[in-house]
Amino acid sequence: MLFIYYPLILISILGYGFFTSKKLINLKNLNIGHQGIIGIFFLLLFSYITTQFLPHNKLFNILTLSIGIFFFIFFLKEFNLTKKNVIILTFLSFLMIIFILVGKNHDDFHYYHFPYIINITQYPHPIGLGNLNHGFSTHSSIFLLSSLFYLPGVDYNLFHLAPVYILIFSNFILLKLIFNQEIQKKYIFVLFLSLSSLVFINIFFYRLGEHGTDRPAMILIILLFVNLIFFINKKTEKIDDNFLKLFIIIFTVIISMKAFYMIYSLLFFPLIFYVYKKTKSVNSFFNLNLLFCFALFSLVILTNFFNTGCLLFPEKITCFFDFSWSMNSENVEYLRLHFENWAKAGAGAGYENLNKSTYISNFNWLGNWIDKYFFNKVSDLIFSLFFVATIFLFFFKRSKSDENIQRSFKFLYFTIFFIFLVWFLIHPALRYGGYHLFFLLIFIPLSLFLEKFSKNIYNLDKKIFLLILIIALVFVGRNVNRLIKEYKIYSYNPFINTSFSLDKSSFGNQERFKNIIINSELCDSGSNECDKKKEYSAKEIYKNRYIIYSKK
Repeated sequence: MLFIYYPLILISILGYGFFTSKKLINLKNLNIGHQGIIGIFFLLLFSYITTQFLPHNKLFNILTLSIGIFFFIFFLKEFNLTKKNVIILTFLSFLMIIFILVGKNHDDFHYYHFPYIINITQYPHPIGLGNLNHGFSTHSSIFLLSSLFYLPGVDYNLFHLAPVYILIFSNFILLKLIFNQEIQKKYIFVLFLSLSSLVFINIFFYRLGEHGTDRPAMILIILLFVNLIFFINKKTEKIDDNFLKLFIIIFTVIISMKAFYMIYSLLFFPLIFYVYKKTKSVNSFFNLNLLFCFALFSLVILTNFFNTGCLLFPEKITCFFDFSWSMNSENVEYLRLHFENWAKAGAGAGYENLNKSTYISNFNWLGNWIDKYFFNKVSDLIFSLFFVATIFLFFFKRSKSDENIQRSFKFLYFTIFFIFLVWFLIHPALRYGGYHLFFLLIFIPLSLFLEKFSKNIYNLDKKIFLLILIIALVFVGRNVNRLIKEYKIYSYNPFINTSFSLDKSSFGNQERFKNIIINSELCDSGSNECDKKKEYSAKEIYKNRYIIYSKK
């Protein structure tokens, strides 16, 4: 059933993209990748709205899937899919089959991703989930999208698919940029940046089990930067309204996945500056599309509030502690310190006796972070990126161009560097938004450098095809190696069963939440085990069909 639903969900997402771009926000001449991202945006908005009133059960989800497929068939002729686009999409979808076969999901999947998703497939979105599990206090839109994949015949075994579609559509967009003839002739630095992005997201992010809620957002951020630097340097008389709408949509999807990515709102400064310089107006930003994006953002903030009492958890200044479901002030502060300590290599085994406030102050953390984290995680990433950069220099550096090429990138690059400093000072863990920053800081200047030495590049298309073939072979090879290891360790055999398993051990220390999350039934009183569970559980209140988990 996995292999049946996998393409059907893809078609349904595209159907919603066709419907949204045609009937709601009037976007024209978009490729399939953009349509897919717009379809995901619509489904996120739809999921956030409906989960307030309805559980995302199998009947609801099969109807949602069917409507998307209907939209795909109904609007297909208007979007005139070319044979070349269909081949590219089919190739990417087929390539990703090995990506979706996974015996071990993300480390946090069993801890709070899966329980959160299964919860909203059984009930309208409960209130006060943050009182059950601190992981629930940092919800992601990935969970809302995944809840729509609870379908007949597969139950919960498609919950891990959401990042796959983001990767497919992002790859499609990058490939269209790479083979764009205008880019190859006039903006070849965009080709180099797009091609290096293709290498990065498929080789460095080759394991679905590592994606979680972080890497899909990082992939979209890379996509945002590539398209933004192209837009700013494109020589046109008119502003491309399509790009502005897509930029805001992709940005909204990114911040819905992780709240701390709101810092990327700084990218609007170079964008607004460019648009105003070109048109002496910013009216092109204000349209119906902006209203839909604001609606999704508002629903994300509202869900944060319903989960924890905070608009942006764990920032105490955004919290309201007087509601029955609100997390108390001490817990919010504790988790704020915990998250920052963890990111600075100060939390985990062996660090229980450290004073968290002292550790993160005045760079007290820096020496330990360098010792425990920079070596070898960050250093390995930097070494790998320079290795890829060397390959690009070998493939594409030729004679210096006679043309004096001037590109607008300094404002944008300064913005990236500022975001990098914020990342380093507050949450310097690669999974907390570091991977793509290192990539962009290295490969944006490299792409601009290669453009200046791009004269007399022979067989450019052949070199591109060779690199894409290498990417595909490395991607498949590393995933085959992963599956072999998962077979040895977890006895996972996709030829027998593609479902991932969930037994008691899957919940780890969160077994105490199992009765609430899956069955919504507290254990019978009288046993020591029950008393132990109740010690950590929240008070469960039913009110007007809604479940409220109130602090005790």
